[in-house]
Amino acid sequence: MKRPWGVVEVGDRIRFDGQVHVLAGLDGPRCRLVAEEGAGVQVLLLTHVLAARDFTTLDRSLPGQRRVPVHGPLDGCDTAVRNRALAWERHVLEVETGYPGPGREQLPRDGYDPAVYRLAQREAAKAAELTASGEQVSVATVRRMRARYRAQGVWGLVDGRRKRERSVFGRADPRVVAAIKQALEEQQGRSTGTLSRLRHEVGWLLEDTQGPGKVAVPPVATFNRLVRAVAEQEGLALTAEGQRRRASRPVPVFTPTAATLPGELVMMDSTLLDVMVVCEDGKTRRPELTMAVDVATRSITAAVLRPKGTKAVDAAVLLAQTLVPQPMRPDWPEYLSMAASVIPYTRLASIDARMQGPRPGR
Repeated sequence: MKRPWGVVEVGDRIRFDGQVHVLAGLDGPRCRLVAEEGAGVQVLLLTHVLAARDFTTLDRSLPGQRRVPVHGPLDGCDTAVRNRALAWERHVLEVETGYPGPGREQLPRDGYDPAVYRLAQREAAKAAELTASGEQVSVATVRRMRARYRAQGVWGLVDGRRKRERSVFGRADPRVVAAIKQALEEQQGRSTGTLSRLRHEVGWLLEDTQGPGKVAVPPVATFNRLVRAVAEQEGLALTAEGQRRRASRPVPVFTPTAATLPGELVMMDSTLLDVMVVCEDGKTRRPELTMAVDVATRSITAAVLRPKGTKAVDAAVLLAQTLVPQPMRPDWPEYLSMAASVIPYTRLASIDARMQGPRPGR
């Protein structure tokens, strides 16, 4: 069932610019579109997409179906592992919906039409198909993969042996890591010791906790690298000088802040650009860019570019640009005008004359 043209959600299939796309993401005024054919990715203004003449929302993803292309956890897997998980996803979708992907242009294959075959029959057909292709798969395996996909998505289809996260300490014995951490904690506040002495202390700790000869201390070079890794990971100082330096640090004055609504928290910052420009006086200087960023939407609300040396007046200009609509410029495309936006432009223009022809989002 089609929904109003101005209402879209991540995962929707839409028609835009003569092609069918999947709305893969929304970031403030921008959207990310992934073409179903060719897998092309575009980042466009949402108002531009909504104002297109052929824009239409087609349908939403079915329950259990992957709504957007997979990113994130699978990116860290080997190519073979990722391809196998995606292949299993197509098999699971075909069993549940009759279609191996988001497209609905072709009819379901024989044996997978939900209107004709029951779920148990479709599971048996998939098991027989995979077995005939050379992979021994039972109906129970197909059913188990369906359950994993519903619970964890495509990540649940990855071989469990490939999901083990590598420790930041590599293949080091966790018992040795725990002993090094304990030894480092015990020497905090004492005079600087050598790594050789620390190695002996770790060996004694392992004998006391694990028993004599149960766990061997790594070789000297490996042990030294492991000690530095543990100290860095746990925030422990290796020397007395490092302990004094850490203790002399002032208490941080800033605390983490969170913003959930647009305009709740706007941050300003300046940065010196690594380019040279010709200023009004004819001299060549490096410019300084000052921006105001809305924390909640991660969008740039205003920006000022001037020669090095931002002043207080520049902050006032940023505030004015953020709060007052910016008029359209002659070289801007028409889809940036407020008239192309989905908000009630006519009503806003009748309330405030400054809304006549401004850029949307200002």
